[in-house]
Amino acid sequence: MGKAKLFGTIGKMALGAVAPDVLEQGTKIVNDQLEKRKDYLKIPDVKLLDVEKATAVIDKYNFNHSEVPVKADLHYADALPNTIVKMEPKGNTSVAPNTFVKLYYIDEQTLIDSQLLAQEAESKKALKKQKTQEQIHNVLETTSSVSANIGNKLHFKKGKKNDDKA
Repeated sequence: MGKAKLFGTIGKMALGAVAPDVLEQGTKIVNDQLEKRKDYLKIPDVKLLDVEKATAVIDKYNFNHSEVPVKADLHYADALPNTIVKMEPKGNTSVAPNTFVKLYYIDEQTLIDSQLLAQEAESKKALKKQKTQEQIHNVLETTSSVSANIGNKLHFKKGKKNDDKA
């Protein structure tokens, strides 16, 4: 019997002895997780709701929660003031009943700051577009003038050749 065949046979015997224990442990872990998750609740998605309405909904499900103001960001430029713009854990996910929920809301000053950020970004974008247009225009002008110069030089040389023949 070769070494490979011997190791293969020993491996199969060891796997046959260990496999039932591994399978049993795996089954136990899966069952424990299923038992643990049977009491899980689905967090309602309260994004875009008014802060008061959102907290009332979260209270209805008996989740502990807090309201956290967000910092100014381009993404919030179109939001309504005093609305939930983000939540952790995300809405419509199943979690344990004792999960702490953070409700992120935007206040009026943060909304104004976010809108200013959006205006600045739009201005930068417009300026970049204008610079690109100017560069394209300069390249076209340079190309036209170079082409005209080359044309004039070629025309001039053709004219000389024609004069020499006469």
